[in-house]
Parts: sequence; structure tokens; C-alpha cells
Amino acid sequence: MPPRHDRIPVTVIGGFLGSGKTTLLNHLIRTADRTFGVIVNEFGDQGIDGALIQNLDDNVTELTGGCLYCTARHDLVAALVRLATHTRPPNHILVELSGLADPAPVLQTLLTPDVSAVFELDGLITVVDARNLHHTLQHHPEAALQLAYANVTVINKADLAGPDLVRQTCRTALQLAPLARTVTGTHSRVHAGHLLNLRAFCGPWRPHGHTHAHTPGLTSFTLRTHRPLNTPVWERFLHTYVLSRPGDVLRVKGFLALHGIPERVTFQAVRDVFTADVMPGTRHDGTSHLVLIGRDLNAQEYREAFHALHRWPTGPTTPHGRA
Repeated sequence: MPPRHDRIPVTVIGGFLGSGKTTLLNHLIRTADRTFGVIVNEFGDQGIDGALIQNLDDNVTELTGGCLYCTARHDLVAALVRLATHTRPPNHILVELSGLADPAPVLQTLLTPDVSAVFELDGLITVVDARNLHHTLQHHPEAALQLAYANVTVINKADLAGPDLVRQTCRTALQLAPLARTVTGTHSRVHAGHLLNLRAFCGPWRPHGHTHAHTPGLTSFTLRTHRPLNTPVWERFLHTYVLSRPGDVLRVKGFLALHGIPERVTFQAVRDVFTADVMPGTRHDGTSHLVLIGRDLNAQEYREAFHALHRWPTGPTTPHGRA
């Protein structure tokens, strides 16, 4: 990956309808010491959020009609390029998703090599309404997806929920977003230092702790091995158990110890798009550690396959998915 100063960081803000996304975006514009560009995605044909964003002159691009969901996602890339080539280009871009959006297409677009050469995906912030999260999850499964990909979960409207409900909401959010840090706020007022400069999709990573959760429709678990992996064998596992199952395996994050590479390799996947970065100056100790989040995954199947990597033959791999 290029150095940070060569790329423009992009923060994606998601969350269900009414959670406080636009309020959080305005809070960051007011309080963070940087120049922002903003891309707002509205699901309907007539957008209004762009008119609610403060103090950015013409550095706001509003995309209507749910166009960030389209397969090619040309509109998102075009909007990013317009901001980057502006006469006063921003040094950070915020992308606010529709309240009904699945974040995966946007994250995948930002992780593709041609886009990531210029823009760095800094992280996904998911905003939730502390009062209504459980009701929302029961009636709107897309809210669970918005949490599953999060790097930071903002538990908003904490003042209206009360301490017991806030604690319960935090527990539920951590089950659905085991890779995310959770922060609480009122009126979306969260310190910018908790939300920006995350570099969540590159750089070193340490697991937060034990990950094993089952919630309706989503599963998360951890895979570990303490012996270096043969690279062709790892690639076969990757294609068979991750890339060929993009509808089931939603998110993977961790680090790998590979034969022939003394440094630790940081690995991330959003469905069938992945990155694998050698971390200069680090040395692995033979341990590989991966967290998986998906729909109705059989954790035992994955653990047995991962532990069997040392027994698999090391012939050429046959791709079962696309990288």
C-alpha cells in the first residue's frame, strides 16, 4: 500500500434510518481539524441530506436513487474523482450511506486496486439508535449487515435510552460487530479521534479478545493455528471457504504466518474482495488468527478445515471464487 500522505482517506458512515448519521457527519465537519469532502447517498429519487450538511460549499456530492448499490458503482468512483480533482481538494472524504444500505458494495469498491491506489478506506462507522436497536433488528435484517461490517459502532441517543438499555444495546452491537470498537454518544457527539484515522483496513491488527457469538442469521467465530501455513494450501482454503461463498462469509479479518514470509501478513476480506499486506518490521511467531462473520456458518466445519491445512497437499490451487 502507498504511504498515507499519498492517498485520501475515506470514512463511510452507515446506520439505519433515523439513527443520527447526518448529525454525526455535521459534528465531524464542525469539530475535526481537516478539510472534508462529502458524498451522500439517498435511496429515493429526491435527496435532502445534502442540503443539511454544513459549511462545505460545493464539496458535497449527492447521489440519489440508491446508486451506490449498483454492480459497477461507477457513480461512487466518479464522485470520488470529482472531489479529488476539485480546485480545493479535501484531505478527508466522508461517505454517508442511505439508511437502508448494505455497506458491502461501497467497501468493496474502495478496496479494489484501482480505487485504493488513490483513496484509502479508513473505516466504517455504524450509528445505532440505542432506544430502538432491538426492534429494528427484528423487523429490518439490513440493520444487522450494517453492524456486521463496522469498525466503530456509535451507540447514539444514549440520554434517551437509560443506562440499562444502553448496556444491553452495547452487548448486542458487540455480538453483531465483534471487530468493532463501541462508543456511546448523545446527539451524535463523539470525539473525532475515536472515528477518524482508524486505518482499519491496513496496518497492524490485534484481536480484541475471544470471539464467539450467535445472533439471528449471523455467526462469528475465530480460527487459530500455531504453525506457519503453506501459501498454496492457504490459497486453496481461501478460495474454497471464503471467496466462493460471498453470500455467506461477510467479513474476515486477522493475521497470517506463511512459510517463506518472515513478516506477519494482515488479511481482510469483505465478501469476495480481499487484501493481504505484509507488515514491514514485524516477525510472525507461527500463529495465524482469523475472525469470521457470516450467515449461518458452520464454525466446526471451518475449524476442521483450517486445522487440516498442514495435512493438505501442496499442489497448484484451483480458484473457486474471484479476488
